[in-house]
Amino acid sequence: MRIGELLIAENHLTQEDLQEALDWQVLYGGRLGTNLLELRLVEEKHLAGALGRQLGCETTWGEIEVAPEMIAIVPKHIADRSEIVPWKMEKRRLKLLCTEIKLEVLDQLSYKIGRPCVPVVAPEFRVFNLLRAHYQALRQMRALDFGVVPDEGREERRRKKRQAEKHEVLEPAPELIDEASFNDIYNKVLAGRGVASSAAEPAPVPPTAPPPQAAAPPASVTVAPGHPPGAPARAAPPAVPASPPAARSPGAEPAWNPAAAARPSAPPILVPQGNAPRQAPADDALEELPAEAIVGEAGASAADDMAALPPVRWDEPAPPAAAARDESPLAFDEALRLLKGVSDRDAIAHIVLRASRSKAARALLMTVQGGVALGWDGLGEGMGGHASRNVAVPLAAQSAFQLVVKTRSHFMGPLQKTPSNIRFLAATGKQIPLSSLLFPILYRGRVSHLLYLDNGHKQQAPTDVGEMLILSQRIAQSVEALVERKRKGA
Repeated sequence: MRIGELLIAENHLTQEDLQEALDWQVLYGGRLGTNLLELRLVEEKHLAGALGRQLGCETTWGEIEVAPEMIAIVPKHIADRSEIVPWKMEKRRLKLLCTEIKLEVLDQLSYKIGRPCVPVVAPEFRVFNLLRAHYQALRQMRALDFGVVPDEGREERRRKKRQAEKHEVLEPAPELIDEASFNDIYNKVLAGRGVASSAAEPAPVPPTAPPPQAAAPPASVTVAPGHPPGAPARAAPPAVPASPPAARSPGAEPAWNPAAAARPSAPPILVPQGNAPRQAPADDALEELPAEAIVGEAGASAADDMAALPPVRWDEPAPPAAAARDESPLAFDEALRLLKGVSDRDAIAHIVLRASRSKAARALLMTVQGGVALGWDGLGEGMGGHASRNVAVPLAAQSAFQLVVKTRSHFMGPLQKTPSNIRFLAATGKQIPLSSLLFPILYRGRVSHLLYLDNGHKQQAPTDVGEMLILSQRIAQSVEALVERKRKGA
């Protein structure tokens, strides 16, 4: 039985909510459970319990601590490729955290290590956080990592509808967080300790659970296969704070703290009236990055302390580098033709970026989720690989990105000296263009993605935006068509 069907059968999810999460999955990728948690449609403990019943194995959720000496057991390229993290030794068995059970990998590891390997399934975003923290693995950032609840989901619309029926005054949604707090969260996410991980409260144990489980430590809660659901009715998931806690919980690892960087104050962005391209004034344009403007890098690798375990030899070499993908510019007409037959979201991104390269030297596609814009994929110097996926821009802070999302209109002009813009340019190769282009991509009337273009360091952005405006509209149509095909099971 599929995970969605299990949650529905246990009254933790409705069919309507499941469809909402499936649509969200088409837009932003990831496993279904990640999207359910991001939209706050299920509680993490219920998702973990359903995963355990589906796969017939032990599961865990909540904040998970991994001892440094465990990390050295599995090489980085194997952990990254198989999405596994060695967790702890128990009765001479090695427990491996994973997102799915891969028997071939488990058998290989058992043979190499000389001890039985037991899978423990955890929610995808928990495993990804651990891979970032201990193996510096590259994984797509999500609003869930920042503790941000997207307000585009069904639950938010229901709340607004209830308030409208009661003739209540609808209070404006609070801003994400201030710029300084976002910087701290951003650095933690890169280090594998996002808000959702470091601030999550331990899940309560159902009354029907056996006594040993009720006494388990809060940092990691496990569910045995066949464990019954805790309650017949679906409860509202706990709120994740939008800002990091003032003090860490007892026993938690200290937050990763990069070198302190000065945060310049953010001047206001002026929004012109009319239908002309939205353009920021040039008198306070960003001409160069401050010397202390840095972007947090992944935390230092775990200490190779193997005193408690014998060293493990791995004869398997690291896999060869992936073949270079086609980054050649794509003509406008050809891009429109390819978008008609697109089959998945990654194909849309590749077509869009290649078409953008016919206009500009650098292109970056970003996702917009619940008050934060996150890098997805890019082409050009400083935009590919780690750079694109290390981009995160808070939409509560003043920036060109916030302007485009609020106005749903494209932006053309220089980037101002705001902390968000400085962080963005530092993450994308420290290229300081004289002007940039930003286009919104809409899904059902809201901005779901952003497309950023520039011509590189000290260069002006292209001024011919007509074809790019048409392309952005076609992208939106392709995304909606893809969602509909997925709904119909095509």
